[in-house]
Amino acid sequence: MFEDLRHGAALAALVRAEARAALLRAGLRSGLFAALRDWTRADAFAAGHSLDLELARAWLAALEAHGDLERDGERWRLTGLARWLLDGSAADAASAALEQSAYGYAPVLGHIPELMQSERRPAFGSREEALRTARVSRLSERRALAALHRIPGAKRARRILDIGCGEGRMLAQLLTRYRDALGIGLELDASVAERAQEVLEAAHVQRRAELRVADFFGAQLSRSFDLALLNNNLHYFAEARWPSLFARVHDHLAPGGLLAIQTPVLVDGTLPRLAGMRATLATFDLFLRAHANLAPLPDPVRLDAALRAVGFAEVGMRSIVPGGGLRYVWARKSASAASAATSASPVPHGELAGAAAHGAAASALLKPS
Repeated sequence: MFEDLRHGAALAALVRAEARAALLRAGLRSGLFAALRDWTRADAFAAGHSLDLELARAWLAALEAHGDLERDGERWRLTGLARWLLDGSAADAASAALEQSAYGYAPVLGHIPELMQSERRPAFGSREEALRTARVSRLSERRALAALHRIPGAKRARRILDIGCGEGRMLAQLLTRYRDALGIGLELDASVAERAQEVLEAAHVQRRAELRVADFFGAQLSRSFDLALLNNNLHYFAEARWPSLFARVHDHLAPGGLLAIQTPVLVDGTLPRLAGMRATLATFDLFLRAHANLAPLPDPVRLDAALRAVGFAEVGMRSIVPGGGLRYVWARKSASAASAATSASPVPHGELAGAAAHGAAASALLKPS
């Protein structure tokens, strides 16, 4: 009897959570939440948006029951999670995460039984998925930047390479903080790169940055860098490609240069379990494995060994969130190591110095390589 009650309560909570998520997505997508920032009467709300009044009242009541609206007689106002999703500092990223759960994870995870019985797996990487993934990554930006600055030597970096830069927010923040720094961002998806260009321009750092729609393995990089970034994209590289990936990064780092890899890893322990991090990461790992072109979350021990195997002199870790489920794995090149890129470009900052000095037009920075 007690077990039935316990599991019944858990099932009811799950059903409520799914229903609430659907209500929140609908409110955000339709724009109706914006009309509920301030106290609004139900009849005025329905009339102003050409809604059926009876259904509108029921919708408002359901949101109030979930804690997302507050009520004062006939007036309603957004509150709690719904208001945070609409107006919070990470509103767009949080909304993208809510969308990802429904349009990204749910369709794939719902077909896991069929995928386990087949050798064919879907490919990840539509334009919509790429843009949504770039938006979701903003959720950890502030913590990630703080963790990056705690890595020994990261603050001294003035030549930055962002591999798979996404919307370019990390690169923009680094260039904003360090006014004498220069950077290159590589991004495979042209639509995401266009958004990155807008971000750099909004931060007024576009004259010290170059964006290329390019694959890292094919990009022509004739200069060396103090810092190379791989932010939340190691799962695009199968472990079999790690040696060539890390060796190429190593070759393009200046002596003493740093590679910083931001990545989720599977962790266990009391804190990750209580915070739900263990379940979140295990589900994400399953999602990755269910795609033909994605790799599972890395094993930290094997990652450490792969970095050392290509010549990195020092490897370490810096947690981004408590418990280490999201972290930077960093690797430093020996200060005495030779660099092929350095010998090819002895002039500090390479071509970027010329671009900055001559104020190259922003439109010219976004180019194929």
